[in-house]
Amino acid sequence: MWGDILKSRIYKYKEHIIFLLVFSALFLLIKTFFLYFLPFIIGVAVSLLMYPVYSFMKSRLSFKPAFSATVITLFIFSAVLSIITFVLYLLIKESINLYLNNRVIFESVFEQIDFSNTLKELNINNDMFSKLSDTAFSIVRIIPITITLFIISFVSTVCFINNLPTIKKCLLLKLNEKYREDVQNVFLRSKDIFKKFVKSYILLYILTFFESLFIFALIDLDYKLVFAFLAAVSDVLPILGPGTVYLPIAVVKALSGDYLSAVTLLVFWGIVIVIRQIIEPKLLSDSIKIHPLVILSALYFSIVSSNIWVLFYLVLIALSYKILIESKILSPIFLTHTVDDSK
Repeated sequence: MWGDILKSRIYKYKEHIIFLLVFSALFLLIKTFFLYFLPFIIGVAVSLLMYPVYSFMKSRLSFKPAFSATVITLFIFSAVLSIITFVLYLLIKESINLYLNNRVIFESVFEQIDFSNTLKELNINNDMFSKLSDTAFSIVRIIPITITLFIISFVSTVCFINNLPTIKKCLLLKLNEKYREDVQNVFLRSKDIFKKFVKSYILLYILTFFESLFIFALIDLDYKLVFAFLAAVSDVLPILGPGTVYLPIAVVKALSGDYLSAVTLLVFWGIVIVIRQIIEPKLLSDSIKIHPLVILSALYFSIVSSNIWVLFYLVLIALSYKILIESKILSPIFLTHTVDDSK
């Protein structure tokens, strides 16, 4: 009896089970080989976001397709590279200034450390030196990998943005006419929800930026804009978030004897986290019409597991499920928000 009931339930939700298994398998595949897929993921993402600009340059300004794609990609990558270079320059400069301004403190700390006894306590041996050399080699290897990643990402972005309509047309032609309309509906809904999703997180990061800018101005921190930008970028991390920037600054302020600024940073870091946890589920649920409990659960599981992939998995599977529901490919199991496109 129970076997028949179980079989009937499995048969009833067969399509949902297949969706769950296929999505999980694809997600696991991408996660496992993420570094291999990363240049092409960047290429697809940038091409989808910048395609309207590409169309404008090609149709309204009468630029050649290859030239338009190259100019847009060059602009995006140059902007990103310039920001990274500028931030690294300021961080190095600030680190040097920190040491010079607090040279006495650092030297007194180093003088109190007995390095010979410390090395004995750590039981330094050949194996540890081997591990340290492997770590150093891994760090050095990052440089050519990053350069190669940048080049491949650039080329793939130019190729994708220049051939996006052709790729879409070829994929649709290979499908049966029965599924072609469904795939087009899925693509249109995905594009719409993806834009809303990106806009929501951009708003969150802008909010973090201005919150951080206010806090850094309050404690009269040098290079407020740079550190506020870094805090907004670090907001993608599931646990520390802006604390990745706040904590080191608080430590530096404490070492410099400015305890009031250090405490202020820690207090406002807590306030920023609370505001983010309240606003994020509400903003995402309103923009992409996913229940706030789903977003809250994804955030909670990500924090508990200390793994940002958990957040990506739960949010993306919820988005994919919503897209398939609205495209009438899957029937809803649970009650979902109704979408009123007229609003």
